[in-house]
Amino acid sequence: MSKAQAIQNTGQVGRRGAITLSAATRRRYGLEDGTRFISEDRDDGVLIRPAIAVPADLEAVRRKLKVGLDQLDRGEGIRGEQVEAELSRVSAEFRARKR
Repeated sequence: MSKAQAIQNTGQVGRRGAITLSAATRRRYGLEDGTRFISEDRDDGVLIRPAIAVPADLEAVRRKLKVGLDQLDRGEGIRGEQVEAELSRVSAEFRARKR
């Protein structure tokens, strides 16, 4: 949909930052109570879109973990300090998003 064709609806932001979207917008995009969304800062405003959750393929995760552990057993892979630094960074980003 181009900007010229965009449907405009109004909403409001509450005291605690809750954003209220019109019923028509919620229906159009399948947004129900508790639905996660992504907000993206743009030069001309904020884009809000549904978040798409992708289920993890646990077998693929297990295979990757096994490969990584095998590499560590052989003395290959990344250093522990790098892993700790990356985990700290990702954890901090996650905590910041939850606030």
